Amino acid sequence: MSSPRDFRNYPWDGVTQNSEDETVARNIMIVLTRNGNVWRELSWEEYVTERMNDGDFSSGEEKCFRNVIHYTTSEEMARKFSPKWRQ
Repeated sequence: MSSPRDFRNYPWDGVTQNSEDETVARNIMIVLTRNGNVWRELSWEEYVTERMNDGDFSSGEEKCFRNVIHYTTSEEMARKFSPKWRQ
């Protein structure tokens, strides 16, 4: 069984066909890895806090977050997001 740690590589060719969505999906996996490495729905507030700690947060990430959050709640959903994450 995989964990978010196994999905930290860049998810090329994601289902949304949007590179910003792909970047945010990867960021979510990194945050999940740092905070227990378990599948769960990350809140927007926790995402913002973690990204601000990284020093690279943009308020424009919210739309992308909303587009991809449901793909980052389980291994099954993550594998649906990107061919790269199916490997």
